[in-house]
Amino acid sequence: MVDSQTSLKAKGALLIPLALIINSVKNVDWKSAAGLTDEDLQRIRKGILASQWYERELLERMAVAVFKVIGQSKPENAYQFGFGVMAETLLKIYRGPFTEGNPEELLNKFSQFWNGTWFNSGRIEFSMTDQGALSKLTDPNGIICPVCFVPMLRGIVMRLMKENGLKNGKVEIPEEALVHKEKLTTLTIKISYDK
Repeated sequence: MVDSQTSLKAKGALLIPLALIINSVKNVDWKSAAGLTDEDLQRIRKGILASQWYERELLERMAVAVFKVIGQSKPENAYQFGFGVMAETLLKIYRGPFTEGNPEELLNKFSQFWNGTWFNSGRIEFSMTDQGALSKLTDPNGIICPVCFVPMLRGIVMRLMKENGLKNGKVEIPEEALVHKEKLTTLTIKISYDK
């Protein structure tokens, strides 16, 4: 958990795909339609740097804005965003770590990036299973905008599996059924594929 002296942060690599969409869609009033502030829009238009830390609230506002406006508040659209734009951006930035090695190395690297590279709070731990892998994501501060983040996360993991040649991949997050019902502090990511 992040102490009260430290604000929650997210790395710019996670904001870039959202900024690309916000900057490219010109016919939307992002303030009234999605709740972004003038300051948010100025920061987004100025440019997001992959290696810089940003307030987690900015990432949340951007994610919710894109989810509402472009994704029409549909989880399947958030999944497609994760599989497409988000994963493509992460693969460009971190090509080597995410496309070399076996499934265990891939999932270990994903955990390492989560734990301190992408966020300054929360932890993800994984273990290999007979079917594939099980990852446990815990953040006492709460899972970031779970309504759009959880399906997006499934999409990212599916794309990474595909890029690594894993066949018949499947990603399930049982807590996805709870995103509208309660604050989530834990996600269980069940990953399976043909061995």
